[in-house]
Amino acid sequence: MNFVIVGTNFISDTLLAAANTLNDFNLYGVCSRAVSSGEAFLAKHPQNAQAKIFTSIEQVCQDQNVDAVYIAAPNSLHKQYAVMCLEAGKHVLGEKPSAANSKELASIIATAKKHQRLYMEAMMTSHLPNYEQLQQAMVKIGTPRKYIGQYSQYSSRYDKYKNGERPNTFLPEFANGALVDLGIYPLYLLIALWGAPKSVSASGVLLDTGVDGAGDVLLNYADKQAVISYSKISQGDNITEIQGELGRIRIEAVSQLKKVEFIANNGDVEIISQPFDEHFMKYEVEHFMSLVKQNILESPVNTHILASNVMSVLDEARKQLGVVYPND
Repeated sequence: MNFVIVGTNFISDTLLAAANTLNDFNLYGVCSRAVSSGEAFLAKHPQNAQAKIFTSIEQVCQDQNVDAVYIAAPNSLHKQYAVMCLEAGKHVLGEKPSAANSKELASIIATAKKHQRLYMEAMMTSHLPNYEQLQQAMVKIGTPRKYIGQYSQYSSRYDKYKNGERPNTFLPEFANGALVDLGIYPLYLLIALWGAPKSVSASGVLLDTGVDGAGDVLLNYADKQAVISYSKISQGDNITEIQGELGRIRIEAVSQLKKVEFIANNGDVEIISQPFDEHFMKYEVEHFMSLVKQNILESPVNTHILASNVMSVLDEARKQLGVVYPND
């Protein structure tokens, strides 16, 4: 299947290295504003040396040999690029967050349905083998009562910010911020497991650029509660716990589900995860390609309603935090 990767940042490197392990994946091209950055990207992946270099999304859309597009451009461009590619008949795997807001996501989904193409948000967590193990283990905790999801990772670019620079990751014009970059991982898992909350309450630390550097989001359900704690301006252990009346599930590195264990109330511990695979992004690509081959136009795992429910929480949390994007 001929893929074009749009964007040449580290997540594109990680996805390509993983996708290269799949037999049916072919990197047809990479799209970057400058030929030099495209060349530098391909130089890191010798087996993809023959891939084309596109310098505009329009060129990608016009090439009839392109089957699918993975969009890892800045968040503020996700909707524009996804809609253009879908209208051109390409299937789209869109990096998270799928768009800058709910209105943009609705436009993407409507376009995908109109043109009968697959759109899937590239949230890798729900495609990992350990996600299925986690789902099966949920019964062990009994009645679920509390979800505590933490993702705090000090950003190397925060030092540049403190030195007076303006890294993209801290700019609202790129639809960025710590919630949509890091907090989205424990949030996505929460909503995949528990569904949409009844209400949302958010508070955080705003940087002078207007985006959040850290924050907490409290999500209320009828008989349980969740809190998402995240930061790009401090470092944490990044442990997520799902607590029930009979015990708890403890997750290390929620985005990758590196280690998942059940801890009973009496202290007994059971490892329920499989060994970690360094090419953890291959599973979402494999799932995406299998859907295309079967002409299935919506993932039964990363569903459109799941993406929409997550985006609704992001919108409400940003509103309470006071984070406004030009895209809004």
